[in-house]
Amino acid sequence: MMQLPDYVEMLRKEKRVLQVHNETLKRSHLSQKQRADRLEEESKKKDKLIAQLEREKTKLIEELEKTKSERDTYKNLTFKEKRVCSSPFSHKSSGQKRGGKFGHKGASRTRPQHIHQVIRIYLSHCPGCGSSLERVEGITSHTVTDLPHWTMMQPITTQYQIERQWCSNCSTEVKGVPKGVIPGVRFGSVFITMLLVWKYRFREPLTKITERLTTQYGITVSPSGLQKILGEARKKLGKKYNKLIAEIRGSPVKHADETSWPVGKDTYWAWTFVDPKTSVYTIEESRGSGVAKTMLEGARGILVRDDYGAYVALTLLQQSCWAHLLRKSHEAATREDASDEIKKLHKKLTNMFTLLAEDVAKPFNKKQREEWQREYLQDLQKIIEDEYIHADTKRIQTRIKNQGKNLLTALLYPEVPLTNNLAERAIMPLVLTRKISRGSKTANGAKTHAVNLSVIETIVKRKQPLLKTLHSYIL
Repeated sequence: MMQLPDYVEMLRKEKRVLQVHNETLKRSHLSQKQRADRLEEESKKKDKLIAQLEREKTKLIEELEKTKSERDTYKNLTFKEKRVCSSPFSHKSSGQKRGGKFGHKGASRTRPQHIHQVIRIYLSHCPGCGSSLERVEGITSHTVTDLPHWTMMQPITTQYQIERQWCSNCSTEVKGVPKGVIPGVRFGSVFITMLLVWKYRFREPLTKITERLTTQYGITVSPSGLQKILGEARKKLGKKYNKLIAEIRGSPVKHADETSWPVGKDTYWAWTFVDPKTSVYTIEESRGSGVAKTMLEGARGILVRDDYGAYVALTLLQQSCWAHLLRKSHEAATREDASDEIKKLHKKLTNMFTLLAEDVAKPFNKKQREEWQREYLQDLQKIIEDEYIHADTKRIQTRIKNQGKNLLTALLYPEVPLTNNLAERAIMPLVLTRKISRGSKTANGAKTHAVNLSVIETIVKRKQPLLKTLHSYIL
């Protein structure tokens, strides 16, 4: 039997071994815990990175789809390679005489009708040998049109000394008003006329106009000063603008379109309402139907428009744009993943539009046109009622269903086009200005732009002399 002191000593040794082992395990556990915490932290970072990469992946997929859509839209366009002449002697003669053919009207610049000055050019001595020369009657004429020298194109500054007269009958001081002068504006009517043309017809930014004025005329004025003058011009053109709105409302056929317009950091909407002789623009904060209702309040006639829903609530007769419908069906039918259904539907719509355009171009016969409309309505109704399977076809089907009879209004009324091209062309000045000047800084500036541009574009559309007509409006 083991003695007690030896047994105790053995237990003490085992205790020390266990304590050492326990400390080792503690250190190992602490190390493992620290490693686990570190791995957990790395895992969280990787999860964040994965989430970020997923978002970027989604964004890239959307951009890829957009790029594919744009590519599919234009992939049918062909661009011819520029011809390169490999050898000047490799071309065969066509045998035709060069130059204009007999009977063709010349396309050269016409000679000026009014000659401001005539200068006789002659030599007193021969440039070759130095011998004296006699004057002769025979001449060769050469007409040159030039601009006045910039030193002669200086502004005219006028000081009006306005007498402070007294009316004894009214017991009031009265003053005369200088002709062609806008109160509060220190620039004349010709200056304002040219500013309007530079800004709205030539689409020059105000910073460029200030540079032009300084360089060419020696006039120093800030862009903000020019904007204030444009605002005063808007007041002068306001009555004419309201008259143009009334003309649009009374027009038998009118067109409408809209596009975005930046105002400061916000996005407004530029609307255009036009007919063949008038263009009216308005820039509003909203793209809702209220704008169209306000601009066309009490209007009569027919409205040609695209398939934007803001026009649906109007009480006017409407013609939906076939160009928009065919453009959307073409985009859907030419995608790589396009279904056979949409390809057949697009071909059907194209054929229908071709026949419809031929019928609209024929002399107007109401009874015959009504019969044609019933036939076309049956074709449209068949498209609307067909049970299509693929989503791309259903989207075009929904467009046709929403427009319905509005696609055929031009059949029943003369001089109504099948497309909204007139409004799309009319809104281009706004689109070009938006690219150059990036919209307006304030809502008031946007209103000024709409009023002044409406008057100028209408003058141009009516082929009136721009400077003379606009100057008369300012006066």
